[in-house]
Order: sequence, then C-alpha cells, then structure tokens
Amino acid sequence: MPAVRSFVRAALTAGALASGAGCVTMPSERAEAPPLPSAWRDAPQGAEQPVTDWWRGFNDPALNQLVLEALSEGPNVQLAVSRVREARALSYATVTQFLPQLTATGAGQYQRFVEGPVPAGVDRESMSGSYGAQASWELPLFAIGATTVGARANTQSALADLRGARVTLAADVAQAYVDLRAAQASRAALQRSVETSDELARIVATSAGAGFASEADAADARRLAQSTRARLPGLIIEERRAENVLAVLRGRAPGMEDEQTQRVLAAQNAPVPHLELTSAPAAPADLLRLRPDVARAEAQTLIAAAQLGAARADLLPRLNLTGAINVTDALIGNPSGAGITIATGAPLISMPLFDWGQRFAVSRQRDAQFDQSLIRYRQTVTQAVAEASNALVSLDQGRLRLNSARAAESAAEVTARGSRAAFEAGIQSLADRLRSEQQLIDASLTRITAEQQSASAAIATYRAFGGGPAVAPEVTRR
Repeated sequence: MPAVRSFVRAALTAGALASGAGCVTMPSERAEAPPLPSAWRDAPQGAEQPVTDWWRGFNDPALNQLVLEALSEGPNVQLAVSRVREARALSYATVTQFLPQLTATGAGQYQRFVEGPVPAGVDRESMSGSYGAQASWELPLFAIGATTVGARANTQSALADLRGARVTLAADVAQAYVDLRAAQASRAALQRSVETSDELARIVATSAGAGFASEADAADARRLAQSTRARLPGLIIEERRAENVLAVLRGRAPGMEDEQTQRVLAAQNAPVPHLELTSAPAAPADLLRLRPDVARAEAQTLIAAAQLGAARADLLPRLNLTGAINVTDALIGNPSGAGITIATGAPLISMPLFDWGQRFAVSRQRDAQFDQSLIRYRQTVTQAVAEASNALVSLDQGRLRLNSARAAESAAEVTARGSRAAFEAGIQSLADRLRSEQQLIDASLTRITAEQQSASAAIATYRAFGGGPAVAPEVTRR
C-alpha cells in the first residue's frame, strides 16, 4: 500500500538521521590521567609479579580455601553481582525506549433498528469489526548517542564495583587470617613468657625469704609476671575478632563454623603466613587498568558526559512519527464503512520555547558536573599512585624490619643456649638462665609482630595494585 510504504521510507530515513546526529551533543573532552612516574622509587628490583590469585603465594591451603569460600559465598560479592545484573537490565531498558512502539487494536460495533422505518439499502441488524495496528516513534535525533554511552558506562561502573568488591574481599580475608595466626603465635609465646616470669618470681621470692634478695626485687619480679599475664587477654580478643571477621566475610554467623574449619582455625602451631615480593606488581601506568576505582571513575566521567549530552539534546527540536492501519469488516449484515482499509501517517516536529531557559540552566549544571567528574578521575589516579607508593615503602621497610627481628631472635637463641649450658655446669644461677629465656621469648614476640607487619604490607601492596581474582565469565554474562 502506498501509504504504508511511505511511512516505512520516512521511518528508515529518520533512523539514518538519528544514527548520524546521535553523538552531536556529546562533549569532546575525555578522562585523561595526569603525568605519572615511569618507575616506582621504593620498589624492589625484579620481574613484575602477577596480580591474579596473589594469595596463593602464601602457600597456605587453609587461606586458599577461606578466600575461595568468601568469593563464592560472601555477601558483598553477591550484592555486587546483583548490581551488575540490575545495571544491565537498566541499560537495556534505557536504550529500548527509543525503539518504535507498536500497538495492536481491535473493536466491534453492533446495530439494530428496533422501531421506525429502516433506511433504504441498510439492514435492520448489522455488526462490524475493525482491527489494525498503531505505531509511534519519537526519533532520538540528538539523544541516542548520549543515552547509549550512558547506558554502557553504567554497566561498566557496576562491573568495576564488582571487581573492587572481589579485590577488597580477598585482601580482607587474607589480612584477617594473618591477624589470627599472629595472635595465636603471640599467645603461645606469651604463655611461655608467663610461665618463665612466674618461675622467676618464685625464685626471687625464695631468695628474699632467705635474705639473699630484697623485698623490692621480689615485688618487681611479681610485677613483671603479672604485667606479662595481663597481655594475654588482648591476644585472645584479637584471635576471636579475626575468627569472627573470617566468618562474616564468608557469609557465616560467628560461631557457626563446621568442625573441620574450626580445627583448622584453632591450630596453635600454624606459622604466620609469609609472602615474598621481589618487585612491584606493575608499573605506575598499569594502575589505570588494574585499579577498580580508576575504572569506576572513568565510567563515571562517561555517565556525566552522557547526562550532559542528554541535557543538550533537550534544547533541540524533536521529531515524532505516528501511523496506523485499520481494517473494517462486516460480521452481520452490511453496515456502512465495511470492507474499508485505512492507513494514516503523520510527522510532528516540536521545539521547546517557554521552558528553554530552564533546560539551558540544566545543561550548564550538567556541564559543571562533567568537569567535576574529570577532576575526580585525575584525583583518583593520583590517589591510586600514592597508595601504591606508600604500600611499596611499607613493603620494603617491613622486609628490613623482619630481617632484623629474625637476626635478633637468632642471637637470643645463641644466648639462651649458652645460659642453659652455664646453668647445667653450675656457673650460672637459675634466675640468670630464666632471664635469658625471657629475652628469647621477647625476641620471638618481636619476630612474630614483624612477620605480621610484613604480611600485611604484602596484602596492602596487592590491594593497592588492584590484585584479585579474575571475574568469572558466567558472572559477567548474566
């Protein structure tokens, strides 16, 4: 039918115009990072370390299992996955609003002459039915490009949040596990220190009773023993806190661990995990692709640009196309108008007039918000570089601190062995021997703290570099 063909040709022509004019309103500026250093100042020199599944470098099966459970069952990741699905659905709904709308119609009419003469050529009883379709399309001449960019950027932002949740979750689980093992090791060493202090206090008290030591020395020995014992509750609190954190991060209520996990976590002889980093995980420029917050900031600039483009499009004319096809058939008798098919089409152009000033003010507001998003992007990049730099400094200094602590413990072990030999030979008192044992325990506590700080620095480094698991393809496609 000529009318239908004309309407289709008009729609196709308008669609071509929309695709050509879609990005006219988008700003030309894009997110650009500030100048970055070519290399890290405080990074160890060596080959770059992989940032995916970095926690496996601790070589601790229990930690690997805890991270796996957290990534699959942790509520933070589940929420982020759901937000990705929500963003994709919203993006699809946003884009499809520019598609033509087609409505099917149907109607019927019944007529019967009850009294009076029937006009010539008209049946006393008749019934007609009509059916057809109505189409309407507001052509997105200037808004389609901005809307499409904004919809995609919204999904990109949600994906960046998902990656950020996984990065944070892996680091938090590893940190809580390191804290747990450090608290357990410190508590065991401190318990030995309490036993040594009690024994030393008993010896000094006996010597004071025999007149070989003063009451002040005996009181000071008791003070040392009680002060050492007073440190135990803090370590027990830290141990329970770490256990509870591990449970919550994995979506479990504290105290509801299965028996096997309880046995693994309660192992008192487990060492503090150690991860050796011989170089920075990546160069400064690579942070732009590794850090989830940088990716999210970039997506936010695209969203702000799309909002600005949509605001500019509201200042421009709009084109609407409407059309309909209606067919009328006789069902009973021969009603008037039966057997007729009518096709109509009408274009409509509209342009804002009286509210143009308000729309222009909104456009200026969106322009300022877009500039703010560009500034926030550069600020996010510089903050990411600062965090990575700080983490590398802590990593390097933590390595030196750990080496010194281990050397001090080795020296204390040599002193303790010599003291034991001198005591067995009868040339040293028991009190002197116990003091050397106390020095060894103190050195062990210092070494444990240094191991904890070194592991924490490695975790913070991978967190700063956006290290984490790769997002599963089946998650991103949902």
